[in-house]
Amino acid sequence: MKRFRVKERVRPSLLMLGLLGLLGASSPAMAAPDCGDPPSNEPKIPVGKKADRDLMLKSVNAVRAYSESIDEWLACKDRRAVQVFSWMNEDQRKRWEEDLNSVHERRVEVQRQMNEAIREFNAAQPDSTS
Repeated sequence: MKRFRVKERVRPSLLMLGLLGLLGASSPAMAAPDCGDPPSNEPKIPVGKKADRDLMLKSVNAVRAYSESIDEWLACKDRRAVQVFSWMNEDQRKRWEEDLNSVHERRVEVQRQMNEAIREFNAAQPDSTS
């Protein structure tokens, strides 16, 4: 019996794409994109009384970018939910919602802390009228 030798390996990524394409045709859940983990670029909030104007501006922009990345992730999860909820049981759906709420609540807390730092910064300015 003659042995065949493969001269070039098939790239796993191409094989997986073909397999996922076949599975996606039979299962809508497989066609939904994976959104990955929630954004982990949570900014450090400065102490408003001690921060200078440049640090405060950088922090405000960092919080804004963090919030936008959370918005994008949550929107992706909403699009994915449309496709996968029919495959989930009630406990899985509840956990899904709890996870999303947790990420949103953490974002709100970061924004709240930034607002507090801004108030402290403004109160510490020499021309402050408070």
